[in-house]
Amino acid sequence: MRFKEKVVFITGGTKGLGKAMAKAFVDEGAKVGVNGRNKDAVARFEDEFKGKDVLAFNADIGKYEEMESAAENIVKTWGRVDILINNAGIVNPLMPAEKIKKEDFDRVIDINLKGTFYATQIFGKRMIEQKCGRIISIASQVGYFGEKGFLPYSISKSSLMIMTRSIAHEWSRFGVTACAVAPGFIKGGMNEGLIKKEVFVDFLSKRTPVNRMGGVDELVSLILFLASEQAVYINGDTITFDGGMTGYTQEPLLDFIMKGR
Repeated sequence: MRFKEKVVFITGGTKGLGKAMAKAFVDEGAKVGVNGRNKDAVARFEDEFKGKDVLAFNADIGKYEEMESAAENIVKTWGRVDILINNAGIVNPLMPAEKIKKEDFDRVIDINLKGTFYATQIFGKRMIEQKCGRIISIASQVGYFGEKGFLPYSISKSSLMIMTRSIAHEWSRFGVTACAVAPGFIKGGMNEGLIKKEVFVDFLSKRTPVNRMGGVDELVSLILFLASEQAVYINGDTITFDGGMTGYTQEPLLDFIMKGR
């Protein structure tokens, strides 16, 4: 077991990709903490993982005090935190930049960027104290060049890449390293709604040279590798995981959606 006795915290870990990562880390021997904003999702997660070394918190990543409380409980229970996975995130309603509502922009930035920094700082301080730790943030392929209709989301994910590099520069001397992953379109997670329609699966598959969407299990395997001892020299970098989609010019998703209206 690669993570026996390791303590892992996954933001937004009660469903989708976060829950898949939680299960994988538990199966590899880790003690896992997660947070989620939805009480029902937290309760379902607790039922599913009953009897395992798992803690679930009904905490909003955008609220510093709630995440601070979660971190305190993790350290009080297990004595340390070895790995932080910054997974929590939302996407904005797709629309041209001139039509984006203030509240939609603010919500994406509050959760994806500010909330991720809060979690990084809160758990990072504990890692600095213990002189070791690993931080992995889920960015996005659209963080490189943007994507029509995704402006707030693109800004937030691009910022995570810069945050990762800065954290690596500042905290490596304390034994704390950081990296990020930039997925393309994954068949699951926040794309769960899209993949229920075959027309979207076909469109998104054709946007990659390999002609298919990535799988949640494939992305989880990459995260486990980056969190392992085999990847300790990967520091400050963002690993692209998009089947070759970056720079592969195709029709924007927003234009495709608008055709059907």
